[in-house]
Amino acid sequence: MLAGLTAALALVGPCAGAAQAKFFGGMVPDVPSAGAVSAGAPVAIGAHAPARSGPIARIANLPYSGGAVLHSNRTHLIFWQPPVLGFDPGFGPQVETFLARVAADSRRPTNVYGLSGQYRDSAGPAAYNSSYAGAVLDTDPLPSNDCTEPSYFAGGPGWSVCLSDHQLENEIARVIAERGLPRGANDVYFLVTPNGLGSCVQPGSGSSCALGGSSNGGYCGYHSQDGSILYAVIPYSAVPGHCQSDNPRPNASTADPVISMISHEHNEMVTDPSGDAWIDSAGNEDGDLCLTVFGPNIGGSGAGAWNETIDGGHYYLQEEFSNEDASCRPRDESDRISFSAPRNPRARKRLTLSARASDPDGAIVAYYWSFGDGRSHSRSRRASHAFRRPGVYRVVLRTTDRVGNWAFYTRRIRVRG
Repeated sequence: MLAGLTAALALVGPCAGAAQAKFFGGMVPDVPSAGAVSAGAPVAIGAHAPARSGPIARIANLPYSGGAVLHSNRTHLIFWQPPVLGFDPGFGPQVETFLARVAADSRRPTNVYGLSGQYRDSAGPAAYNSSYAGAVLDTDPLPSNDCTEPSYFAGGPGWSVCLSDHQLENEIARVIAERGLPRGANDVYFLVTPNGLGSCVQPGSGSSCALGGSSNGGYCGYHSQDGSILYAVIPYSAVPGHCQSDNPRPNASTADPVISMISHEHNEMVTDPSGDAWIDSAGNEDGDLCLTVFGPNIGGSGAGAWNETIDGGHYYLQEEFSNEDASCRPRDESDRISFSAPRNPRARKRLTLSARASDPDGAIVAYYWSFGDGRSHSRSRRASHAFRRPGVYRVVLRTTDRVGNWAFYTRRIRVRG
C-alpha cells in the first residue's frame, strides 16, 4: 500500500443509498522500474522499497481478520474508449487473452495465481478457480472532469481528463445494467481505461491519482466494491518512468504493464475482496507485500524476458506473498503423486490401485481416478476397479491439496483377457 494512503480509506459509497465506509484495496503505488527486485529477493514490508538483507520474518505474515474470500471467480473486462481517446492496436486482445489463459490454467500450481488458495475462510480456500466471461467495449462519452490529474512532476503523463472513483464506479454500474451483466458475489469486473484518461480516488482532488508520481500518492491501480459490485480500476500504465512500465514486455505490447496490474488486483480481490479477510494493520494485502519483487526469468532475454508461463502464454508479473513460505514466491510448490497397480491385471477381475501423494506445504484432501474406460471413482486413496475388456487403458489420478490446487499422474495399464 501507499505510505499514508491505507487500503481501508473511508469514503461515501458513490452508488449506495446511504453513507457507508468504502474500502479501497491494492492501491498499487506509482513505482518506477528502477525499484524492481529480481531473483526472488525479499522486500521491506509496507515500504515497497528495494530489498533488505535477510529473510522476511514470519511475524510479517498476513493475518486473518475473519472476512470472506472468493472460492471461485468469474472475470469481466470493460474497456472504456470514449470518442476522444483510444487503445493501442492489439491492446485489448492481449488483455483478453491473458484472463482467458488464467482461467484455462485454473487449479494448477504452475503460476503465481496458484498461491491464492493458502488464504481461506471458514468455507474453504480462496482457490485458484477462475472463469472468463468476456469483454465489453464501452464507447460512452466522458462526463465533466471531477478532479485534477497532477502534471507538475517530472515525466508526468500530462493527461487533461480526470474522473473520480465516483464517476468510474457509476460507469461500471451503468454498463452492467445496460448489458444485463451479472452482479453475483463472485463476479469480478476490471475497468481498463486508455491513455489520456486520468483518475483520482476522491472528487475534487489532485492527489491519490493515476500515475500521480510516488511523492504525490500516485497509483497504478486499485480494487474496491460498493456492496454489490466488486471491481478494479486499471489505468493505462505504459508511460516511461511510471508503474514499472520499463520492465520487460514479453508480448512487445503496451498491454504488458497493464496485465501486471491486473494480476496484482485479481489476486487481492480473491484473497481480500472486502478488506476484512487477509490484510495487515498497514493495509497491505498479499500482492502489496511483493510489489517490487520479481522471480528469476524463465525464458526470453532483455526486453522480451518472461517470468511466468500461463496456459502457454508468456508474461512478466510480480510475485505474490506466501504465508506458508514467509516470503514472496512466483508459484506454488507442486504436489508429488504417483500410484501403483498390480502386474498382469486381467479383464473382469477387480484390481486395486494405490495412490502415493504428498503436499510440501500441507495435505492431500481429495483423490479422483479416471480409468480410461468411461468410468471414474473419487475420494479414496485406494481405488478398486474391474476392466470389462482386454486392452490398454490410460489411467489418470488427480489429487486436490489443501489450497485447492490439482496435481496429475498418468499411467498406461495393459489388461489381459
